Amino acid sequence: RSTPKPSSAASDVYKRQRQAMLAARDPRVRVEMIRQEGGTTLTEAAVSRGLRWLHLHQSNDGSWSLDRFHHTRSCDGRCHGHATLRSDAAATALVLLPFLGAGQTHLVGRYQDSVSLGLRWLIEHQEPDGDLRADSEGNSGMYAHGQAAIVLCEAYAMTGDAQLQEPAQRAVDFIVAAQHEAGGWRYRPGEPGDTSVLGWQLMALQSARAADLEVPQHVLENAGHFLDTVADFDGVLYAYMHGKQPTPVMTAEALLCRMYLGWDMSHVGLRNGVDQLIEKHLPDRGQSNFYYWYYGTQVMHHVGGAAWREWNHSVRDVLVDSQETSGHQAGSWEPQGQHDVTGGRLYTTALATCTLEVYYRHVPIFRQIEL
Repeated sequence: RSTPKPSSAASDVYKRQRQAMLAARDPRVRVEMIRQEGGTTLTEAAVSRGLRWLHLHQSNDGSWSLDRFHHTRSCDGRCHGHATLRSDAAATALVLLPFLGAGQTHLVGRYQDSVSLGLRWLIEHQEPDGDLRADSEGNSGMYAHGQAAIVLCEAYAMTGDAQLQEPAQRAVDFIVAAQHEAGGWRYRPGEPGDTSVLGWQLMALQSARAADLEVPQHVLENAGHFLDTVADFDGVLYAYMHGKQPTPVMTAEALLCRMYLGWDMSHVGLRNGVDQLIEKHLPDRGQSNFYYWYYGTQVMHHVGGAAWREWNHSVRDVLVDSQETSGHQAGSWEPQGQHDVTGGRLYTTALATCTLEVYYRHVPIFRQIEL
């Protein structure tokens, strides 16, 4: 069930796909992508409001904070819903993801100054070995590193800025060194893995490949072996760790990883996994889970067809309808579920904004899109 080693011809195809992965963020094609992929003026308005709220809660040093964003000068305590967890590294990375997703970089865009300050903060807090965990407390360290590595790789891929190449490659090298011998990653380097942390590391490695950075093939193959250990007998449903019960959240994250590791829609595990999520776990405002919606939306967008249309109709309505629309908190999303409360309002707003950018944030893997 694990990742096949591609032939040289297949490798060329994968390379072209990776290089095109971020192309739809270009503002010259984004409007057409929104129309073609199922977005609306309401989803784009929600993205715009989300980015504005995030911009207004940046700290003076260029970082963002999960637990202290309400202490910024522009907020001055008017927002509630701060996190129970501290990691300015994770917060800064999570906020930069939707800015980059909307085509905003440190070189172009309305928010280029904010993006530039955020990138500089990440790089200034990177250790010589590539470690981007910075101030992360508790179990947030490798999450923060994976998220920050995605940011550096995407920013480099989008701009070609040579100043980002070396920090991005060092961040990738740290992920490679932190992998457990059984193929996973967890809270600290070298620990036996879990599906949740693994997903962020694999997404960073995928972004690194899109930027043509060095990613050892054996690291990807070993990650596929780890996913085998947390899958049910057909690779349809996935658990957090070996021996645990499968969950929709981990299934969505693992299926996205499988796609990037080489599975396509001919694989019965992928088809059946998608069917399970559509039939039993469509986005529902009564069961708020921004993490699940973030990963599930990417999976369904890559799949396309009826599954994507049904999922998209649900997730875009849930997110547009639940965004704050009045007062200082307008543009943000209130944390409600267990993990949402841990990450707080900045976390939910960053993930929700990324989710609504799905129409152009990544080009679908399995469908030909004319750009």
